[in-house]
Amino acid sequence: MENSFITIGLIYILIGFGEALIFHYVLKKRFIGGVWGAVFVGIAGSFTGGFLDIFLGKVWFSAIFVSVNIIPPLVFSCLFLWLFYRISNSPEEY
Repeated sequence: MENSFITIGLIYILIGFGEALIFHYVLKKRFIGGVWGAVFVGIAGSFTGGFLDIFLGKVWFSAIFVSVNIIPPLVFSCLFLWLFYRISNSPEEY
């Protein structure tokens, strides 16, 4: 049982890390804290999506990796990174 939680946690970390690298290096987005700020926010979004998947289990799409549904972590990691990008580059007037 503990192995499955470790595996799920590692998959969420990889999802958040990968999306942060895509946002920072491929899409050339700038964040507060640079790439490490983006990695932190991407991982937080991934875990948030994973926890929401646990609470709303029947609503989301089916699991891709048999025991891990990667759709909610991908969506929430992307959403958190996009919001963090908008906050990082907001004008000073706000």
